[in-house]
Amino acid sequence: MALAACSKSGDSVSMKNASIDEIAKTQSAKIQPGEWEVTVEMVDQTITGGPPDMPTPPKLPPQTMKTCITPEQVNRPEGMFSGGMDGLKKNCTYDSFSMAGGKIDAKMHCQMPNGMKIEATNSGTFSATEISSDSTSSVTGLPGGMSSSSHTKMTAKRVGECTAGAD
Repeated sequence: MALAACSKSGDSVSMKNASIDEIAKTQSAKIQPGEWEVTVEMVDQTITGGPPDMPTPPKLPPQTMKTCITPEQVNRPEGMFSGGMDGLKKNCTYDSFSMAGGKIDAKMHCQMPNGMKIEATNSGTFSATEISSDSTSSVTGLPGGMSSSSHTKMTAKRVGECTAGAD
């Protein structure tokens, strides 16, 4: 069981060795509900340890989507911190998590039951209407002894009230 060391004041949170649920429960900084436009760019992705003839992953253009964030989701942030993936909630721990003064800085590790290990970092800025993050991750223990690393950038901004075309 993870032990959390927590310091919280106003919209500031700083924790070590905390679960995803513990982090979500401390959040007092909230985004505004509504329609958000999210752009994700895979800056770099590397896969090693595979067969010599394995193709290099293609560089994809940034992907932009619109999503509707409801007031209920804003008030239950645990889904936003884990993407709704129960496996992450059970198997991951934030080594450190800091959210203060419009900045976020986090480091996480996961030990999955199949032997796969994940290490990830995330840094960026946030406000009630805009988010920007820069994330890295490395995964070891993939089938065939492969491992991967990636670097992703994400920006999101509130663009108005929810419309019928948003997810």
